[in-house]
Amino acid sequence: MSEVQFREVTKRFGGTSVFERISLECPEHRYLCLLGPSGCGKTTLMRLVAGLEQPDEGDILIGGQRVNDLPPSTRNVGMAFQNYALYPMLSVRGNLAFPLRAPVRKRSYSEADIDSRVEEIAHLLRIGWLLDRPVTTLSGGQQQRVALGRALIRNPPVLLLDEPITHLDARLRYEMRAELKTLHANLQTTTIHVTHDQQEALAVADLIAVMNAGRIEQIGPPVEVYRYPKTAFVAGFAGDPPMSVVRMPLRVGDSGLQIDFGGRALPLPEKFARYFPGEPPSALLIGIRPSSVSLVDAQASNAISAKVYAHEMVGRELQLMLSVGDGRIRYRSPEIRRFAVGDIVACDVNLEQAHLFDAETGAVIVN
Repeated sequence: MSEVQFREVTKRFGGTSVFERISLECPEHRYLCLLGPSGCGKTTLMRLVAGLEQPDEGDILIGGQRVNDLPPSTRNVGMAFQNYALYPMLSVRGNLAFPLRAPVRKRSYSEADIDSRVEEIAHLLRIGWLLDRPVTTLSGGQQQRVALGRALIRNPPVLLLDEPITHLDARLRYEMRAELKTLHANLQTTTIHVTHDQQEALAVADLIAVMNAGRIEQIGPPVEVYRYPKTAFVAGFAGDPPMSVVRMPLRVGDSGLQIDFGGRALPLPEKFARYFPGEPPSALLIGIRPSSVSLVDAQASNAISAKVYAHEMVGRELQLMLSVGDGRIRYRSPEIRRFAVGDIVACDVNLEQAHLFDAETGAVIVN
C-alpha cells in the first residue's frame, strides 16, 4: 500500500499560516499534480510528505501508516528537487549510487547490487552512455534525468517531484512530459508532482488538485477540472488557455435578465434564468472560453467594442487579449491577421457556452 493521505493538516511558519486543516488523498499508483500559483502551499505539502517539514496539527499517512514522527530516511520516499541538487564532484554514476551508499543504509547494499541498480535505472532513463561523465558537463535535460534516476534508485513506493521540468526549454518540457507519463505507466509509483504550469498538469496527471492561498479549490481528473470548474479561480487558472472570468452587472430588463458587458446590455440566456427564481444578484462572474469569442463587423447588431490589450502567436493560432469595459477576454483563431496594441475591434460573445459563478464567493452556479 502506498496511498498518501493528509488528514486535517495545519502548517504554520511563525505567525503565518500556510494552510489550515487541509485534507487530501493521492490513491495508490495514481499521479497527482498539485497545481497552483507561487505561495499557495503546494511545495510545503510535498515537503511534509518527505519529512522535510513537520505539521503543526493533523496526520500524514503513507500506506495507511502515520509518518508524522518518522525521519525522512525511513519513509522510503523518493524526491526530485526543482534545482536538481546533484553533487558536482561526482559523476552521473556516483550521483545515482549515492542514495544506496548513504550512511543510513550502510551495508544494506553490496557493490554488485549498487552497480546493477545503477545500470538498470540508467537504461530506464536512457542515460547509460553518460554514466562516467561529470554532472557539470550535462545539459539541463540530462541533469533532470539524473535527478529523477537518483529519486528512483531505491524503488520507492512514493515519488515526489518538485517543479521537475520548470528549468527546461519549451521543446524539452514537451518531451519530458511524455517521458514522465510513460515512466509512471511502467513503474506505477504513487506520484505527487508540484507545478504551476497548467499545461504540464493537464498532460501528465491522473488527478489534479488546484490550490489557492492554502486551500484546495478542486480535485479531480484533468478533463473534469478543465470542463467543470467548481470555482472562478479554477476556471481562470486551469487550462491552456484558461477561461476569461469577467465580473458583469446583472439587472432585470424588459425582456428578462440582462448583463452589462462593456456598456452593452446582453440578454442572459434563458437556460440560466431558472438559477435565479427570486431576486437576482447585482452581479455575476462570467467564465468565457476563447472559442466563445468571435470578431464581427463593427456595424453588426451583436457587436461589442473592445480594445486589443495584447497579442501573440500560440502555436499556429493568433491569440488576442481584449479589454471590454473593466474586464479582459481571450480570442483565438487560426486565421492570422495583423493587430497592434490599442486597436479597436468588434467582437461577439456566445453566452450560451458561458459558465456562471457567484460574484461574492466565486463558487460555481452553473457550468
